[in-house]
Amino acid sequence: MSEQKTNYMAALDAWTDEVIIEPLADNGFVAGVETSLQIRRAIREKVLESYKNGLKAGAVKATSQPARKETSHAQAQTR
Repeated sequence: MSEQKTNYMAALDAWTDEVIIEPLADNGFVAGVETSLQIRRAIREKVLESYKNGLKAGAVKATSQPARKETSHAQAQTR
């Protein structure tokens, strides 16, 4: 799993370069090494926060009872 996280973060860094840092450079803004690292770090933190929130939401959803029970279309027609 550690390798999967590393690969995901490497892909996230590549996406950050392609979608954020390179277009900025194309428009005349040259981000220094420290600025590029800060941008990557901020994006990684936000992605990790979102991931953790999703895990929490999944745990809450798995333990709570649904508000109502859905019936399939076929069951509804026979009633």
